[in-house]
Amino acid sequence: MAERVLIIDDDPEFTASTSDVLEGGDFQVTSSLEGASGFEKAKSEHPDIILLDVMIEDAGTGLDVARKLRDDEATSGIPVIMMTGIRRADQLLSSYAPGEGWPNIKATLEKPVEPEFLIKTVRKALG
Repeated sequence: MAERVLIIDDDPEFTASTSDVLEGGDFQVTSSLEGASGFEKAKSEHPDIILLDVMIEDAGTGLDVARKLRDDEATSGIPVIMMTGIRRADQLLSSYAPGEGWPNIKATLEKPVEPEFLIKTVRKALG
């Protein structure tokens, strides 16, 4: 059975193109254009991995969603890949980068992401 990916991103064009890339890599993809509904979808559908935009809706909302995912028993075990159009994301998100405080965040990728690299990163995060 295909592994399930949830994309939480408020850019419908990015979401559609990323879905196409992942579906071409044999993943089953669902999406949400809002942080709150994305969090609820994660709880109800329990995807295998989540791609989460840092700047969904407004600055910091994606980070708030990542925190909720980490702190909720139903979603804390789901790996998260943070996606951002912010340059130098590794410095901006240093407190949210993979590590002890954020065990659910497996990578932070800068948009746009090359399709092959995205699929490779998702597969690596899934183990």
